Amino acid sequence: METTLSPLLQALEEGDTRTLKLLLEEAHPQDLLALWDELKGEHRYVLLTLLPKGKAAEVFSNLAAEEQAEYLKTLPPWRVRELLEELSLDDLADALQAVEEEDPTLSRRLKEALDPETRAEVEELTQYEEDEAGGLMTPEYVAVRSTMSVEEVLRFLRRAAPDAETIYYIYVVDEEGRLQGVLSLRDLIVSDPKTRVAEIMNPKVVFVRTDTDQEEVARLMADYDFTVLPVVDEEGRLAGIVTVDDVLDVLEEEATEDIHRMAAVDVPDLVYSQASPVTLWLARVRWLVILIVTGMVTSSILQGFETLLHAVTALAFYVPVLLGTGGNTGNQSATLIIRALATRDLDLRDWRRVLLKETLVGALLGLTLALLLLGKVYLDGNAFLSPVVGLALFLLVLFANLVGAMLPVVLRRVGVDPALVSNPLVATLSDISGLLIYLSVARLLLNLG
Repeated sequence: METTLSPLLQALEEGDTRTLKLLLEEAHPQDLLALWDELKGEHRYVLLTLLPKGKAAEVFSNLAAEEQAEYLKTLPPWRVRELLEELSLDDLADALQAVEEEDPTLSRRLKEALDPETRAEVEELTQYEEDEAGGLMTPEYVAVRSTMSVEEVLRFLRRAAPDAETIYYIYVVDEEGRLQGVLSLRDLIVSDPKTRVAEIMNPKVVFVRTDTDQEEVARLMADYDFTVLPVVDEEGRLAGIVTVDDVLDVLEEEATEDIHRMAAVDVPDLVYSQASPVTLWLARVRWLVILIVTGMVTSSILQGFETLLHAVTALAFYVPVLLGTGGNTGNQSATLIIRALATRDLDLRDWRRVLLKETLVGALLGLTLALLLLGKVYLDGNAFLSPVVGLALFLLVLFANLVGAMLPVVLRRVGVDPALVSNPLVATLSDISGLLIYLSVARLLLNLG
């Protein structure tokens, strides 16, 4: 890609507008988007201004909301008008919502520039929450009546296709717009032209409501292997469709959110390349403060066993490896269970099965790791500590594994997203319990204090 875009970058640097226009005619929007973050601000502006309007709209629709709002404020009026005309209705609604958050006056002015029909559709779309099916859908679909013939539908498609998001699936509605069935373009092509839609449509339509959560929409489309999914309102009227490209964005967004939460970074829509140091500090400091405060408990525990540690200094040598192993074990099991819950591989009712399985897994892991660590203890010349270190590590791994497995289940049960706090809590609990287990076993087996 670098070789392909090198002349374009050179033309940008040299300000060669004529060459740039010719190169942009051939450039693919996705190649430009892959390069976008590396471009200077003024070069991005030039590209959005000089790109053919269709490609400009595609690039624009993939930018962050804040960036879209900025360009709608600063691009030449003729280019803004072209973008508003070229964007699909759902992308247009998202862009105008982004502008409204920063400049309500400009948003109102841009809406007034739209034709009345488009403005009404955009206003309707902006009533829905961004994370619901209504906020994902587009009203650019094809709908027909069950009484129409295949020949009539094909004629209708020739007129409707240019404005539709997709024509591969056609929805059947009644006089009041209620969803009745669905048929594919393939069904139409292979059917007799005189056949009525009612004879070839599938009346068992899988659909979602406008208030269905976006994560549920994505999961449903993945489960059924759909490329498009109809959305209905409270009365069953067809309101729009969600297409697979919107769902891919949702999956990426949800995965990013979960990863951030599992790392105790709880800031929605965080884009690292655009985040300031202060934003990143705020995103991370809250949980780190909570964790360090709870982690201070470990120092209190060490103080409580001060006499024991003075008597057998070698006990301190193995504290880091025990605590590290316990934390890693707990985080592993927590991650596995969180993912299984997210993909519905597990249900909350499966907690007994999880408990039994992870008890066995924890015991096997504990035995394996304890035997490995015993070799290190012998090599260190601390053979007298072997029973202490071996038993402590076995118990710690078993406990940490169970905590990591069951904590997500408990959190989900009480309505808390397990991805938000599981790993930080597991790490803290493993450290505290690890010290208690290790030093208690040492005191018991060594008959000290």
